[in-house]
Amino acid sequence: MITNEFILMDRVQKIKQIINQYGEENFYISFSGGKDSTVLSALVDLAIPGNKIPRVYADTGIELDIIKDFVFKLKEKDERIQIIKPSKNIKKTLEIYGYPFKSKEHSAIVATFQNSGFSKTVDRYLNPPEERKSFCCPKILKYQFEQDFKIKISKKCCDKMKKEPIHKWQRENNKPYGIVGLMKDEGEVD
Repeated sequence: MITNEFILMDRVQKIKQIINQYGEENFYISFSGGKDSTVLSALVDLAIPGNKIPRVYADTGIELDIIKDFVFKLKEKDERIQIIKPSKNIKKTLEIYGYPFKSKEHSAIVATFQNSGFSKTVDRYLNPPEERKSFCCPKILKYQFEQDFKIKISKKCCDKMKKEPIHKWQRENNKPYGIVGLMKDEGEVD
């Protein structure tokens, strides 16, 4: 068996072990229709053939048409696909909470500045010590930390448009365990 096949079988075995340990009925897959969640869905099907684990897709209204078309076409053949919507549309969400910009981390620090002014966190992002140079504000974006910059920035868009509706669905459907497909370099899970 070559290395990639061994890794694949190891992952499939681990998925099977965890789902069997906690019960298939307690899981759902956070399904975006992208490559990561589509591969994850296929791996779960390999691990647990014939499973009924829901694939929950948050239709925010801003996905690429090709992704949305893929998910809706998949739903026609697969009853496990569950389509949910956020309580507010994207325009209203951005007006209330602010716009995401560059990254969640950048948006969170700009929001901190907009809400509270300069802080240690903001200063460290704008003027990082040498060992933190890889995580700093790009020079071209430092204008967002000036008083006359009036566009509200926030990292809350994803929370309001995807995470909160999925967590609401999760509670309503008594599914305590969500399975999320992330690339290794995305790393953050919350």
